[in-house]
Amino acid sequence: MKKFSILVLMSFCLGTLACGTKKVKENKMQESEEVQIENYIKKNAIKVDFKSNSGLRFILNQEAKDGMSLKQGQSVKVKYSGSLLNDKQFDAGSFNFILGVGQVITGFDEGIAKLKVGEKGTLIFPSSIGYGAAGAGSDIPPNSPLIFEIEVLAAR
Repeated sequence: MKKFSILVLMSFCLGTLACGTKKVKENKMQESEEVQIENYIKKNAIKVDFKSNSGLRFILNQEAKDGMSLKQGQSVKVKYSGSLLNDKQFDAGSFNFILGVGQVITGFDEGIAKLKVGEKGTLIFPSSIGYGAAGAGSDIPPNSPLIFEIEVLAAR
C-alpha cells in the first residue's frame, strides 16, 4: 500500500511539474510574440492609438466623425485583409458577421468594436486572441501574431 501511495504522489508531482513547465513555455511564447509585435511596430514606425490588456494594438487610419458607433449584437459588414508579421497576406475580402458574439476570432471582434461605420483601422494582436497554438490551415502557422487592415462598410 505504501508503494502505491508513493507512486501516486510521484505521478502527481511529475504531472504538476509538467503543467508548470507548460505554463513557462506558454509565457515565453507570449513574451516572444510581444517582442515580435513590438519589433514590427518599431520597424514600420507605427503609432499605436490603443493597446488593450489582451495585447491588441489598435491604429485608427481613417476617422469618420459622423460614422455610427458599433454595438454588440449588430450585423456588421467589413472589408479586410489579413497578414502575418512578415507581411505575407493570408486572406482578404468582405463579409458580414454579428459583432461580439464569437462568430470571428476574439482579436477581430475586440478591434472592430473600436471602429465606427466608414472608419478604417489596423489591428495587430497576439495569437492568444487569434488562432492560437492551432494556427489555421497552412497559411497561418501556430502561435502567429496577426495584422488586419479593416474598413467598416455598414452596420445594422
